[in-house]
Amino acid sequence: MTSAIAVENLGHAFDGRTVLAELSFAVPAGCFFTIIGPNGSGKTTLLKLLVGLLRPQAGGIAVLERAIGDYPARQLARTIAYVPQSVPATFAFSVQQVVLMGRAPHLGLLGLEGAADLELAREAMRLADVAQLANRRLDQLSGGEQQRVFIARAICQQPKILLLDEPTASLDLAHQVAVMDLMERLKRDQGITIVMVSHDLNLAAMYADRLLLLDRGRLAGLGPPREVLDFNLLERVYGCTLLVDKSPLGEYSRVHLVPGRYLISRSS
Repeated sequence: MTSAIAVENLGHAFDGRTVLAELSFAVPAGCFFTIIGPNGSGKTTLLKLLVGLLRPQAGGIAVLERAIGDYPARQLARTIAYVPQSVPATFAFSVQQVVLMGRAPHLGLLGLEGAADLELAREAMRLADVAQLANRRLDQLSGGEQQRVFIARAICQQPKILLLDEPTASLDLAHQVAVMDLMERLKRDQGITIVMVSHDLNLAAMYADRLLLLDRGRLAGLGPPREVLDFNLLERVYGCTLLVDKSPLGEYSRVHLVPGRYLISRSS
């Protein structure tokens, strides 16, 4: 099976502090791949390396079987789109203008959008449920609305690989499910490889084909959700008491936090 992304012995450090070490894995093309792990485990750094915002200090990254450093910037931007966890939204562009920025890697020397680009932007806004906000200024929107706008911009970019850093963190329940369903449709209908960082283990269990669990920058688990979401492994990595059972919705693992007051009441 072709790998959309292949990582070999990846390592990275900031100011002498190791953030990622000896990390090796592959993301199959057309996979919904979710990265999980505690705060500070290196998830966001890993995404920035995968999109080319940071250069690996050790090891290598291949995108569609080609070293990431061999891609010209515009070609890489046609291949990978990235939605960060938060984006400064102080500039006074309209939602439609922001979404159209996703067409930049595909435009000619003059950088002028045509009718086809505008239609792609409208479709991306419809998919991300922000079409009704097209003429609103970005800095007038809520954090959740802004996040959906940047998801629309990434869709408008027409990438082969879509990287997202906690895209549901600022969304209400309905929009969390809508975004995850949208990612599933992009994978199924357009063959886009989805690579997502998430703190929500239950959403990851329901949607991901494969999970990568990071623990202090190292690989702690890799495989189908039912294998990675093992309560012994999760308790060791997250350092808290958990219960993992089967979801009533299907063959999915379901992870529950066990509050300290429950443990106290049970032991008293």
